[in-house]
Amino acid sequence: MSRFLTLKKTDAEYSKYIWGNFSATERALPIESLNVGTPQESITFEILPVSSISRPSFFKLLSRLIKWNYFFLIFIPLYYVFVKNFIYQRLFDLPSFGLAAVASILLFAGLNIRNDVFDHVSGFDRIIKSSSEKPIILGWVTAHQAHKISWIFILAAALFAIPVCYSQYEAGRVAAITLLLFFLGNFLTKNNYKHKYFSEFLLFLILGPALCAGYQVSLGSGVDTEILVFGVMWGVAVLFLLYLVQYANLFETSQSGIKNTLTHMGFDKSKTYLKTWWSLFLALWTGYHYFYGSVYWLALSIISLGLCTVPTYTVISNAGSPIGSSLARVRHTGFRLFIIMTVILVLEQTWYLINYLNWIL
Repeated sequence: MSRFLTLKKTDAEYSKYIWGNFSATERALPIESLNVGTPQESITFEILPVSSISRPSFFKLLSRLIKWNYFFLIFIPLYYVFVKNFIYQRLFDLPSFGLAAVASILLFAGLNIRNDVFDHVSGFDRIIKSSSEKPIILGWVTAHQAHKISWIFILAAALFAIPVCYSQYEAGRVAAITLLLFFLGNFLTKNNYKHKYFSEFLLFLILGPALCAGYQVSLGSGVDTEILVFGVMWGVAVLFLLYLVQYANLFETSQSGIKNTLTHMGFDKSKTYLKTWWSLFLALWTGYHYFYGSVYWLALSIISLGLCTVPTYTVISNAGSPIGSSLARVRHTGFRLFIIMTVILVLEQTWYLINYLNWIL
């Protein structure tokens, strides 16, 4: 039998219920919230026995918890760095490269879990409704349990990174800078990627130049201009995805007082900003391929991305109101454009790899 309980943020038991450590045999699922993010916030919880909650298999639970569908954001730079250095014959330290890859996967998983914990505790996921299955909201795990799991992943990542920093001292410097950025972006300011103006720049550095340079120095190959240019280009592309999410949720976040780059700009300026940001990416893509790619892939990719960009810009321009389905269409169309770009990038690197293997064999 379920029961219902309404608590205010000022109530002594509020923290225990939102974190889920009020009972070992029951779960508190938030079903209605008022004044989210304010001192007057109140939540109505549905209290259910743990035995009544249908939990999925371990692997489905884990994949939803770590957000496995977003791991391509670190896998594509990993693949690029491997192919680039394989062709240049600069795979000097494959064991360290493997350890660095494992460390990045574990760290990314841990931070994804921590992001969901913060969204649950802060009420962000009660403001922004998502169609995806969220383990904490569904009661598969508590926020307290997920928080501990995130630290297990983060500490495991550190353990895998230590040998890399020992064998490749330059990797230690990159790791130190990256960890500092993670600390500033995720711990000091409580997930400021969602709540501070232009703070996405930290995310750009982490998933762009820092990630790509970290992979390369773990190979003992050092940092070169090409890897930095690619890292900047990839970081700009990743931020385009983030801006699409911010835009799709513009009405809800604005009404709730959440401050980020696009809520700061407003609806009309955000449309111009999205198109300008993708245009910046296309300029970086063109420059990268002009200096480091083949003429064939430069022409093919520019034509392909150009043809796909036009309808995306049209959908953005035709978004007439922050209320309704037009913002969701912008997100869907923009995400499709991003996926087309990544497919082209993977095919291009695979083409370089196959050509090189045919040449040496």
